[in-house]
Amino acid sequence: MDRWLKEQFQRWKPAATWLRSQLPLAPKSALIAGSGVSAALSGELLWECPYAALPGFPRPTVEGHPGVIQLRLLGAEVVLVFGGRMHLYEGYELSEVVSPVVCAAILGIRWLILTNAAGSLSTAVEPGSIFLVRDVLNLSFQSLPVGWELRQHYHRCLCPRWRRRVRDRLAQQGYVCPEGTYAAVLGPSYETPAEVRMLQCIGADVVGMSTVHELQCATALGMTTLVLSVVTNWAAGLQPHPLSHAEVVSVLHRSSAALCRFLEIAFSTTQNG
Repeated sequence: MDRWLKEQFQRWKPAATWLRSQLPLAPKSALIAGSGVSAALSGELLWECPYAALPGFPRPTVEGHPGVIQLRLLGAEVVLVFGGRMHLYEGYELSEVVSPVVCAAILGIRWLILTNAAGSLSTAVEPGSIFLVRDVLNLSFQSLPVGWELRQHYHRCLCPRWRRRVRDRLAQQGYVCPEGTYAAVLGPSYETPAEVRMLQCIGADVVGMSTVHELQCATALGMTTLVLSVVTNWAAGLQPHPLSHAEVVSVLHRSSAALCRFLEIAFSTTQNG
């Protein structure tokens, strides 16, 4: 294993060991819930505890990230839910940002869905949509300090077979799910209209402030990963009123039923290889 990853396993092993000792079941799938997502989940709650209970584990500070780990039944799948993430803009280092992914890997979890709130850069992707991420742009200007032999695999960090299975199952049930590219910026400020135009020019469809480093970590650890963005607003310059985090949380609440159904469908396809 890569040296940096070994260091992360060592750092987060006490938290993962404590978590394993408390969980009533051993899940094979995990969900990292972005802004407001954990509050939208409706699957049966089997178990929960605060992040603070895990030895040395960081805690999110942003509204909509409660810092609670849950074991939930989503469809027929038992899923370990990390309710909230840590961001670089909160002052956390990369090791802390990816701590949920590392803990999941230590627990033997193979399937991982990352969710986030994102702003739309395209008139074809309306607020309230659930967006299936096909590719990412890392504009945070930071990457995990792993060796080249792992970095060279970042170009295939998202599993196309899983994404196609999810897309096809959604279509069978009458759901339209836009797909495209997620741009990850550092934040915490929203993008200026000029930055939005730049992002449009380089091929981004939605923009957010997270996810990419968790995705890199999951790829380096050999996990099968899917990313869903809840589109919560038009990017700056595409709507007449100023953006706010309250608007993000409000749209997430209104999109909760669709999001839960999408997640149930996504996790139902993990058994297909």
